[in-house]
Amino acid sequence: MPNKDAKRLSGLIEPHLDALFRAAFRLARNRPDAEDLVQETCVRACQRISTLDESRQIKAWLLRVLYNLFIDGTRRVRRTPVSSQSDETDRVASSAGTDRSPEELTHTSQREDQLQRAWLKLSHPQRALLALRIEGYELSEIAEVTSLTNSAISARLYRARQSFARHLKDEETNEQDSRKEAAK
Repeated sequence: MPNKDAKRLSGLIEPHLDALFRAAFRLARNRPDAEDLVQETCVRACQRISTLDESRQIKAWLLRVLYNLFIDGTRRVRRTPVSSQSDETDRVASSAGTDRSPEELTHTSQREDQLQRAWLKLSHPQRALLALRIEGYELSEIAEVTSLTNSAISARLYRARQSFARHLKDEETNEQDSRKEAAK
């Protein structure tokens, strides 16, 4: 890539890297996969540097590429992501130094595990839509990324929220049942 294109690419992409990583992490739920998604998105942008129009909304285009890469990747590989050891280390490190009791820390950890399991039970497209919405994107921006209409996005977000609530309730019920069994 000529130096001029490298500088142009850097100027177009660098301001959006944090937003790209946050969206990728919400989709992939682990740092290595999120980093891979962002890297592949940047590679795609690099391949199309000569056709990128600076007047277009680059951030929306990059998010669309990232979203499509995530959906395509999950279609190819039908596996359930497992939280990595670094996720556990991050969780322990974030709770270290707090004034909370061990019981409170355990409850928080269990709740985070429930949320994680409920999140992973969502379909990949549901997680993608919710992740974009959680990041603060408006329906019109999500529509540009996903090529869906605002009404379709609203309906799918509603179903995704309902599904997440149902999965979370199931997780809570399963944990209560496990505690009852352990108490016997």
